[in-house]
Amino acid sequence: MTRTSPAYSPRVRSLGMCLVAGLCLAPTVRGAEDRPPLPVEVYEWSVWVGSPAQNSLNQPRVYRNAMPGPVGTVRPKIEGPELNRQFPVAPVSVVQAFGEPTQDVDFDLRVKKGSVLAHWPQATERSDGLRWFKANLLAAPPAGTAAGFIPEDHWFQKLRRPDKALFIKHETRVERFLSYDAEVAIPIPVKIRGGPDEYTLQNLTNARLLDVAVIAPVDGGRYRFGWLDELPSGIPRSVTDEEAAKEKEKKENEKNKDKPEAKAKAAEAALDKAEAELKAGDKKAEPKPIPAEADADTRARVDQALNRPVTVNADKVPRRDVLALVAGQARVRYEVDDPTLSKDKIDLGQPMTLKNGRLAARDALAEVLGTIGLSYRIADDASLFITTAARLAAETNKKAVIEGPPIKLTLSQPLSPSDPSFRQVTRDTYARRLTAQGMRAEVVQAYLDQYASTIFEPKGLIVLAHLSREAIDEIVLLDVFPTPKKFVRTAAVIAHGVDPRLQDRARLLVKQLGDLGPKAREDAETQLYDMGPVAIPVLEDALREKDIEIVFRAERILLRFNRQVP
Repeated sequence: MTRTSPAYSPRVRSLGMCLVAGLCLAPTVRGAEDRPPLPVEVYEWSVWVGSPAQNSLNQPRVYRNAMPGPVGTVRPKIEGPELNRQFPVAPVSVVQAFGEPTQDVDFDLRVKKGSVLAHWPQATERSDGLRWFKANLLAAPPAGTAAGFIPEDHWFQKLRRPDKALFIKHETRVERFLSYDAEVAIPIPVKIRGGPDEYTLQNLTNARLLDVAVIAPVDGGRYRFGWLDELPSGIPRSVTDEEAAKEKEKKENEKNKDKPEAKAKAAEAALDKAEAELKAGDKKAEPKPIPAEADADTRARVDQALNRPVTVNADKVPRRDVLALVAGQARVRYEVDDPTLSKDKIDLGQPMTLKNGRLAARDALAEVLGTIGLSYRIADDASLFITTAARLAAETNKKAVIEGPPIKLTLSQPLSPSDPSFRQVTRDTYARRLTAQGMRAEVVQAYLDQYASTIFEPKGLIVLAHLSREAIDEIVLLDVFPTPKKFVRTAAVIAHGVDPRLQDRARLLVKQLGDLGPKAREDAETQLYDMGPVAIPVLEDALREKDIEIVFRAERILLRFNRQVP
């Protein structure tokens, strides 16, 4: 993001006069990237929550609302028994600034993978995020202004108290922090196995996970803990081995390139390569890899384009031409997997008839493609990759799982919250780790005052992990302009419903849904519902059971969880 400051316009005018007169040297005009950083430190902390039952974090209908009542939110209002059933940690993100008062600062939030559910104070909304533009950072609120109403018993009041935090004035609103709640379109980033004394953890992303903790409740109101500094990134092993082999070969070649035998070998290899290329030219082109599927936002945009009505009046016109007509009217780009179509003897040059004055582009595509066994995938660049439905189905069934190396973690002995050492291995340890990430002491305290008790005294086993700064920016980008002298972001992902033993218990209860005794079936159904989201993956598997009673009761539980049932 760039912006021209009015402060430089006199220099530009002076430069023009100098060029006309030819009597002076042009002055140096500093660009935005050359300006000194703002005398301000910006800190953001986020809490994101998820379980294996969801394919995104912070889902609206699953987790509590961290915002006060007056703030509009997509999250439905939940009270009473249903609220008690929800996971107690409410997802939220908080931004605060410290330093010298500064004018005209932009906070630009772009949610690359997900969507905004709520925010405070009021920002300028846009399709992919929020803007607090031309905000003034003040040591004290302007005379006659008052902060927006927040109930006195809401935890946001604590964020207003630190004396050193700057006030952020955006338009007519003044607040000591910015806050937002976003659904994040990524699954939980960690996998856990084993227990109860030792667990094996694996990173399910291609970025490092930092300051990872396992917190497990045991009998008697006690808890066991374990901390890891880092979970290595999950890079597919085959790729790594191949790259390592190529690098080793390259180094050997460099080392021996001047030796006569190496030169002869290189000449022979070059000849073999040339012959292989000539032979390859005579062969039919091989199908290119199917591109990766686009994210949810891109798919939604393309879906909207495919909802556009198109007009087709084709009588015995080559199918390829009808495809081009439909795509052109819908204004979508596409690529045809010709090698696969040729291999399967599917000819888009064959004529077809399609006459319809007004139909959705997706319906027209179904006529052009679906009737001859073709389908498409929406790629990252918002184009359609058209190939056979069989190839897409085979690709979909492949589990492209990214798993980092398994790391073992031994848990501590059980500790009670009343034990003096409990705070040392929980809140104090966490505070030191957050400080090492670069977080300011006042910010760490505000974060832990709100979340420490629910994180370290959970009802079931949870895994706490922190994303690297690069990974955060890839998901939710917060841009502050001009650049502050220090800008720290941390995002904690809390994964619940991951206790390996709970899945085993859920499977036993699913079998009990088909018990001959009515009471046993009812008890199993009640217990599965009481288990919460952790039972959802097992219940979805139960829909493939042959026992109709099991399928019926599994469907009923899933519907109570607001899950779609096929």
